[in-house]
Amino acid sequence: MQTQKPQKFNPIGLIIIVLFIAFSINPILGVIGIIAIIFFLKKNPKYLTFYLSNYLQTANKSRGSLTEKNQLILEKTDLIGSTMPLQIPSILFNKTKTRLEKRKKYLHVALNSTLEEAREIISQLPTSDRILIEAGTPLIKIYGTEAVSQIKEMAPAGAYIVADNKCADLAAREVEMMANAGANAATCLGVAPIETIDRFIEECQKFNIDSMIDMMNVESALAILKKLKKLPDVVMLHRGVDETEFSKEKQIPYYQIKQIKGNYGVLVAVAGGDTIREVQRATFNDADIVVVWKNFYQASAETAQLAESFLKEIK
Repeated sequence: MQTQKPQKFNPIGLIIIVLFIAFSINPILGVIGIIAIIFFLKKNPKYLTFYLSNYLQTANKSRGSLTEKNQLILEKTDLIGSTMPLQIPSILFNKTKTRLEKRKKYLHVALNSTLEEAREIISQLPTSDRILIEAGTPLIKIYGTEAVSQIKEMAPAGAYIVADNKCADLAAREVEMMANAGANAATCLGVAPIETIDRFIEECQKFNIDSMIDMMNVESALAILKKLKKLPDVVMLHRGVDETEFSKEKQIPYYQIKQIKGNYGVLVAVAGGDTIREVQRATFNDADIVVVWKNFYQASAETAQLAESFLKEIK
């Protein structure tokens, strides 16, 4: 006589029952439960791929053997679970993302060295909702979108993460990539085609992340803004590193801050000045966001103190 094997505990069934009870008691509880499960699966994708794989195996065993199509599905789910995180569309998760507020002034710390240095620097930054943390362009070029997701994990919960991807084309693809990686904002070059900038802003709105237009090497930010179908969330006046080094006479166009804010209801960021004096000038000229990077390229004993001193100047 063959003994019957006890059935294994099925957590999926239990989850369905709990959600049904929650919806019966209060629909709000049910919605909260679904959101909690989605976030859990995003953080632990191995569970979803494990149960999907088991389900397919059980279903096919009952029919005698696996079909070629389902075997391929099993192989793919095993591969996904072992080599990469589950990519649940970011549009589901960005509903409650941290957003910028017009009544606040922000210190924007750009990280451009390595992820190891980024970890050290982030650990020394003061806890403040007025600090924005950027995965700089060099980091994204070295590590890809992993730079954004890693920095998001290193940062405190709820931190605002900027992906400085400097989009110049294929805006829809780049915005989706940065949003899926966990960015709260992405950047697009002001010298990009107007069609690209328009699409970039549209996609940022779709994925509920902030759009930043980097006006490096743009003579007049106002001239670009006038051509756009929709306004970005942030306009960045930017003097590049090479410009700063080889064209000492070239100044950050602080005078454009009031021009932009007087004509359009957008936030204005200033990048290209890393000294206390330049931070003071940006703040005096009513910049909403001051970007610094040079003093945060490598961690040092003064990192925390520097961040504190910059933050005090930005009021």
